[in-house]
Amino acid sequence: MKFGKKSAFVLIVAGITALSMAGCGGGSSADEKYPEYEDNQYMWIGGWDPPINTEADYKLAAEMGLTHMFIDGVMAKRGTPAFTEQLVNCEKAGLKAIVGMDTSLTNVEGVELDETDYSVYPAVDMINVWDEPYEIVFDEVAERVERLNEIYAGKDITLYINGDMMHKISNTQMDETLSYATKLYDEVLSKINGRKILSTDIYPLLQTSDGYAIGTQWLYDMSCYADVAKANDAEFHMFIQNYSDINGRQREITSKAEFLFQVYTDMCFGINGFSWFTYRKSFLNFGGGCVENDVSCKPTKYYQMAKEVNEEISKFDHVYLSFDWEGVMGVNGTVNTADDPEYINPSFNFNTELEELSCAKKVSATQDTLIGQFKDKDGRAGLMVTNFTDPVDQQKSVVSFEFKNANRAIVYRNGERKIYEVKNNKVDLKLAAGEGIFVIPVKV
Repeated sequence: MKFGKKSAFVLIVAGITALSMAGCGGGSSADEKYPEYEDNQYMWIGGWDPPINTEADYKLAAEMGLTHMFIDGVMAKRGTPAFTEQLVNCEKAGLKAIVGMDTSLTNVEGVELDETDYSVYPAVDMINVWDEPYEIVFDEVAERVERLNEIYAGKDITLYINGDMMHKISNTQMDETLSYATKLYDEVLSKINGRKILSTDIYPLLQTSDGYAIGTQWLYDMSCYADVAKANDAEFHMFIQNYSDINGRQREITSKAEFLFQVYTDMCFGINGFSWFTYRKSFLNFGGGCVENDVSCKPTKYYQMAKEVNEEISKFDHVYLSFDWEGVMGVNGTVNTADDPEYINPSFNFNTELEELSCAKKVSATQDTLIGQFKDKDGRAGLMVTNFTDPVDQQKSVVSFEFKNANRAIVYRNGERKIYEVKNNKVDLKLAAGEGIFVIPVKV
């Protein structure tokens, strides 16, 4: 189920009559013109670990706002009627299926390539060729891609590979993130005919001996993947942490803000899609999951949180996706730099970082803030702005912009469009804990 979609056309319309004017300075004329973006694309939202194999369970997944479901052999054995029934249930629920080959890491199990043509099932959109391959098997993954290119030639099927979060060369060797992501694209993804998706999973919300923390490698890894995707005109997909693992230090999610924080942070790097890990509660010793693994149609407490996040993003995804990602920058909060002028957030360690924003002379924030810069086909700037403090700390932030040439700011907050007055090119925008906003400065 895709939330909030409607027919629209690319044109300039009188928008202020349908919108609230926010900020100081009063109202504006009803004939002010604001850009509109065609509602013909969407952020794809997946679920890892499929539900119990009934039509009702798949419809429950669609009602959460998923567009795709990763299908594997856990709930039904490959090659059986029950396995293909999952694909039929996807179709009935309006979900697209990503069919997994049940092959991962170095494939020590020796799983052979499944050469079944799954395009005969209308719900199938992608084939998950290999999950988290190490570099030593890139040649084998590429060979499977070449064979699947033959099987799906002329058919609307995308081949998908999810990169290894530890960017391993082998069981005993690790590579640097940029090197791994570059090799993954050059040696594997470049062989795919058609759409290419760089994907990986990073689960950054941690529990340490000192309390809750944010993994400081998160933004660096994101920037490496984003840079490689940009350089090759590829899509970028990320997994969202909806599980806890005391052995892996991933903490239990306590609020919707922690979900939003992850999604909006990843959107600062231009992601085109995200998936919940996990949708069904795992059979491994993990917490989390949106639905139970042993009772049909039984949501966990995370189901409603994830549904609300999906709905929020789906309200404005067509606008966000009308812009191309250009880069990212971190803004250190004045509450931190006032006490320590040398302060730099340890997470603000990027492969490449913007030195300035193309649309702004200055930007500052009271709390540490992440900003992704985008540009639409007409050269108009867009900014994804995220409060980069741990949501559990409940820290609000005020981000202050001095634009180069703007008297209004179109701001998508909670998925809804609002117009803010910009005086003398300046505007202050508040961000709650975990919140992100998409800002388009305009001159009207």
